[in-house]
Amino acid sequence: MVPTRTIAFCDLVTNLLQQLLDTRAGTRLIFCGTRAEFLVQLSAAIHAQDAGSGDGQRHSLLTKSIGLLANSSKVRIAFCPSLESLRAYMAVLGPDNDAALAADDPERPQVLAIANLVALHTTTTEFSAQGLSRTFAAAVETASRTGMDLLLCECTNASMPSSTDWGPGLWDTQIPLLNGSVRLRGEEGAWGGRGVPVKHVAERWFEFNRPEV
Repeated sequence: MVPTRTIAFCDLVTNLLQQLLDTRAGTRLIFCGTRAEFLVQLSAAIHAQDAGSGDGQRHSLLTKSIGLLANSSKVRIAFCPSLESLRAYMAVLGPDNDAALAADDPERPQVLAIANLVALHTTTTEFSAQGLSRTFAAAVETASRTGMDLLLCECTNASMPSSTDWGPGLWDTQIPLLNGSVRLRGEEGAWGGRGVPVKHVAERWFEFNRPEV
């Protein structure tokens, strides 16, 4: 099978985890943040979804079913709280020969999933077409080298849903072409010079798997 490079739309980190578990493929998940931040997001998302369901049942990720336990053994999680750590991790990541990550279908590639790659750039001088292109290219090279499918997802901040520095809305955010560009003050908050939406940069490498409306 030809490896794929996809942008997935999962609103919360719990939705992303469920999607990865449902694929039943060996998965290497990189969460762009610390372990503590991941647990905060996971807890907040589960509580939000449980409150919204109104039926008093536990979230599916909390049930110790045989299927969930079996599928969860195929997922490995790494935490990269900075651009430097993310790029360093991808640079040294090699083919994973862990038997526990073997897919049920031996012909099926393993999955390299990266959560919140774009969000990791928002507070840096590399939140630009230049900076994102560098990171996207590194991710694609890593997936190609390891023979893995590549999946990116921007999850909403479950503990602060109104945050504009997280979530799928980042794909439509206008960014400057070069690193270190200065944002001009004004009603639009426009960048000095030309800019492009993040999704236009990503479309060079990835296919957007937008949900059906």
